[in-house]
Amino acid sequence: MTEQLFPKDLLNKSIEERKRYFESFTVSHPAFEEAYNDLLNRIYHGVDNSIILVYGPTGVGKSKLVEKINAKILRDNYKMLQENRGLIPTLTVEAVPPDSGNFDWKDFYYRSLVKANEPLIDYKKNIGDKYNNSPQYDTRSALRRSLENVLIFRKPLAFLIDEAQHITMTTSSRNLRNQINILKSIANIGKVPIVLIGNYDLLTYRDLNGQMIRRGKDIHVRRYQSNCEEDIKSFINVLLSFQKHMPLEIEPKLIEYWDYFYSRTIGCIGILKDWFWITYQISLNETPSLKTLLIDDFKKHEISTERSIKLLTEATSGENKLKDSEEKEMILYKKLGFVENDTHKIEEESISSTETKNKRQVGLRNPKRDPVGIEV
Repeated sequence: MTEQLFPKDLLNKSIEERKRYFESFTVSHPAFEEAYNDLLNRIYHGVDNSIILVYGPTGVGKSKLVEKINAKILRDNYKMLQENRGLIPTLTVEAVPPDSGNFDWKDFYYRSLVKANEPLIDYKKNIGDKYNNSPQYDTRSALRRSLENVLIFRKPLAFLIDEAQHITMTTSSRNLRNQINILKSIANIGKVPIVLIGNYDLLTYRDLNGQMIRRGKDIHVRRYQSNCEEDIKSFINVLLSFQKHMPLEIEPKLIEYWDYFYSRTIGCIGILKDWFWITYQISLNETPSLKTLLIDDFKKHEISTERSIKLLTEATSGENKLKDSEEKEMILYKKLGFVENDTHKIEEESISSTETKNKRQVGLRNPKRDPVGIEV
């Protein structure tokens, strides 16, 4: 087996330093890199008021994607941000599910302003609204106006909303359309791309109004599929990387159990990393002189079969929803005339092919294989 890849002096350092190293270690793999590059290109080179959907199953690495995108934009624009301290590279906020009923936009605006370090948030007012004396309405609209000003004057390159599927939580389809209009308005006024990150429930937006939301390719952060040879190779390579970067004196032998690790994670690298991290840190705390890890150590912290089945059911349901959504979108585009409806063309070609087949010249025999060789 080849050499382990972590810094060898880690074995002489404290348990906490070894744990920090493995906790912060990430693996670059094809599915993640594809989503990362797509999102970065959409932010840098897309329309400045676009709405970008980023979706995938639980544990596939969407939060890590947000983290990496934020870090990259900060690095790329560090000099400019130093010259103008009023600017922010990105604004990232998590959409919190409502306690009941509809999504709470007032709370969302407030949390966004907190993340932007906006001063005097509790004192925002809508000056000049003399026709509406409702404090609640006044506060909500004032907070929204403040958020719009943050986007206009502090010029983030992207407004990222994590767990954005919670915005779809509403009591009626009419309210859902209103949620979309609010996001579109914020993007237009703020002149900033809004990135909605969440599970497959985000497809509700695309199905509801494909032309408004789909101003380009959405980004699917996919899991590795068990029926794809290349996906299995990629999953095994990730498994090998974790194995080699785990600061242990003796490298654990995990590759031979790849199917077991796949079955419990359903091909989601985020779930795999969390599982390895939990196993490593707990085992190291229990046995500070730990030299290696065995498969039984991982089984102590495995995701149960029942939970794995539930994860797989949710993932495949979302993947099927994505497939259905793409088919519906093509139907929509054909009805709008954006895509040529070639049904009649196909039928004409089929009839023409049949007529050509039937119009064989008299005396010309049907094609068939002649016997070759010598009969014995």
